[in-house]
Amino acid sequence: MRSTRLRSRSGQLPGIAAALAMGGLALGADYLWGRFKRTGARHPEALSDGAAHFATGLAVALPAAPFVREPGRFLMIAGLSSILIDLDHVAAARSLRLVPCMTMPQRPPTHSVLAVGALTYLIERLQPGRQTELAVTLGLGSHLLRDLITGGAPLFMPGRIVEVARHHGLLMTVGLAALGRWYARKILDPARPRRSNPAVLAPEALVVRARAMRAARQARRAA
Repeated sequence: MRSTRLRSRSGQLPGIAAALAMGGLALGADYLWGRFKRTGARHPEALSDGAAHFATGLAVALPAAPFVREPGRFLMIAGLSSILIDLDHVAAARSLRLVPCMTMPQRPPTHSVLAVGALTYLIERLQPGRQTELAVTLGLGSHLLRDLITGGAPLFMPGRIVEVARHHGLLMTVGLAALGRWYARKILDPARPRRSNPAVLAPEALVVRARAMRAARQARRAA
């Protein structure tokens, strides 16, 4: 049993190493973002900002990836979620132009915990059992945490901008990655005896049941 545990842990080391490497890339992109921001180079600033968000989202999601059903899909959704949230800048600025979207006085109200929670709940109801909600939570959460150290965000109330020190934000980001790993490893474990959502426990059974019900309806119509 001990050798099995050692093999299991050694099999997870590449994922941890990849998370650390992605975190290093995120810090590098964040450094470039700061330089471009100080020099007023808007397009490089936007690209480096997106790269920093994307790398941060992957760094946060990678520790949980070994414990989900579709790791590649999980990482793709987490990475996209970490950058697509900024589409709310387009709606808030009412413009597709880069400069108006980047020079708003503060980030839009949808950069908030409430928006993340509502979207996560909706996705869990629409796609139960595929861990999509965890990927979205980690991607959006990593975005908000980085925003807290790069100008702040309306985390809880639209009119109140929350900002934290860089080292606090980095610690919170590491904590989010650890929480995501724990959740994927413990809560999403199919062997866990009690689950609040049966679709998460056995999504394949629900698919089979839905197909059987559809076949029964078609049989009644044919009769």
